[in-house]
Formats: sequence, structure tokens, C-alpha cells
Amino acid sequence: MDILLERKSVRKYTDEDVKKEDLDYILHAAMSAPTARNTRCCSFIVIKDKETHRKIASLHRAAQMILQAPLAILVTGDQNAAFERYLPQDCAAATQNILLAATARGYGSVWCGVYSNEERSKALEKLFNLPENIKAFSLVVIGKSADNNPPKDAWKPEKIKYEAWK
Repeated sequence: MDILLERKSVRKYTDEDVKKEDLDYILHAAMSAPTARNTRCCSFIVIKDKETHRKIASLHRAAQMILQAPLAILVTGDQNAAFERYLPQDCAAATQNILLAATARGYGSVWCGVYSNEERSKALEKLFNLPENIKAFSLVVIGKSADNNPPKDAWKPEKIKYEAWK
């Protein structure tokens, strides 16, 4: 529970690299996310190349923080492998696991939306030469946080309804 409450979106990073064992831990967590009918339809592209970071920043205006981060992970999903139309849910679960695992290992991260922005999706799919059945879902930027802001308190009891919307 502590990791859930500690996690926050980080948009400022130090120049410290993500350790290989930490990256493996994060990717293991991503691959452990639930998928509909256990299809395991998600794949991940680890992006460390600074030139590629610059290209992403030019294609995705909300991902400018990638320019100072050591790496990002593009979460993709295979439309042919996903059960029915559950690809977005499967990829979202993997994305959330990446965010939580990064926090658990002492890194900051931010989820940069790709799905359902068709322009963004197509641009990233072209940049990474994805096959037609592989869809770009999210971009998670990861690095040591240079942001000292505390996590936001998201507890809002008024958002809870019991049995029906009343």
C-alpha cells in the first residue's frame, strides 16, 4: 500500500542512470500484470538513445521530460494476441505495474499518454517500425527524481458510492 501512496508523476530527473537490475525488476513487474484470458499480449521497448528521445519529444508534446531522463519504456500491445477488445486494459495494467515498480526501486516516473490519440500512436508506431498488429499504448519516462514535491493526497470520500449512484 505504501508504494501506491508514494507514487507520483515525476517530470524532472537527475542524470543518474537506471541500474540494469532495477530495469529488469521493472520489466518483470510489467510482464506480471494481469491480461484478459492470460494472453500476455504486451511487449516493451526500452529507449535509452538520446537522439530517439529528441525524436519522441518532437512527436509528443507532453513528453518533453524525456529529454532529461535516462530512459523510457514504450508499452505496446499485440492486437492479434489480445482477447477480444481488452488490449487497452491489458496495456494499462502493465503500465501501472511499471510505475509502481519504478517507485519501489527509488525512481520517479510519469505516464505519457499515447492511446487513444491516433496522431501520437501512429507517429510512435512509425518511429519504432512497429508491425501493423502492434499498437503503441503508453510511454513511461523513468529516472531518479529531481522533484522534491510530496505525492498528492487523492483520498476523496465523496467519490465513493455504495450500491448505486445516489
